[in-house]
Amino acid sequence: MYDKKINSHLILLLTVSIAGLMVVAAGRWIALGKSADVGSANLIFVIILGIATVVYLTLITTLSHLLAPWLTKLQSKKKPTVTISKNTPELKSFEESLTLIPIEEIKCTAEERQAERTVGQIRIFHEYTHYAVVPYVATESLSRLCDYIELCAQGEELLKDITPIRTEKLTNIDLFHFGWNMSEHFNVGKKYEVVPWLQFVFANMRDLEPFYIKGNLSTP
Repeated sequence: MYDKKINSHLILLLTVSIAGLMVVAAGRWIALGKSADVGSANLIFVIILGIATVVYLTLITTLSHLLAPWLTKLQSKKKPTVTISKNTPELKSFEESLTLIPIEEIKCTAEERQAERTVGQIRIFHEYTHYAVVPYVATESLSRLCDYIELCAQGEELLKDITPIRTEKLTNIDLFHFGWNMSEHFNVGKKYEVVPWLQFVFANMRDLEPFYIKGNLSTP
């Protein structure tokens, strides 16, 4: 695009220069034909060249001032205009778009996502429980322990008549760590809310005082 503009300007300048030189040369040739000496002819050549240059610059300046407004209007007419059809639907505001989604649907979606997240957490802690407790409890007790963990994760209370789980070779400290890890994993409110769960689930914990269990909960 720019190369084309530069070439057009050069062609125009060369054309004008050649035409001007021809006119000046013609004036010098006429002066020599009128019996003028070479010096006078050269002087006439310079004078005519100067006059031609001034006339050229004057014409270019005048034409640019006269034609510039007309060219601007012509270019503005060529620019495409954007029209908005009356049939085009209007964009709705953010508040209006929210009302299109029922509140109950949003609530159900959030509850489903929370339920999926809880299921994933329970599955991970079940795997940890199998790794940490399997060697020390019976198979039937392990199954009940997993059920109790699931109820705790879902915020449900245990039945009053559950059979407590007895462990072999697991110290009280091990069970403290187990309870603390469960409260951390499921983000159980205050960390010490897991103390009643420990006492209710593990037979080893029932004879201990709650404040003693609280004092020994840790995460080494």
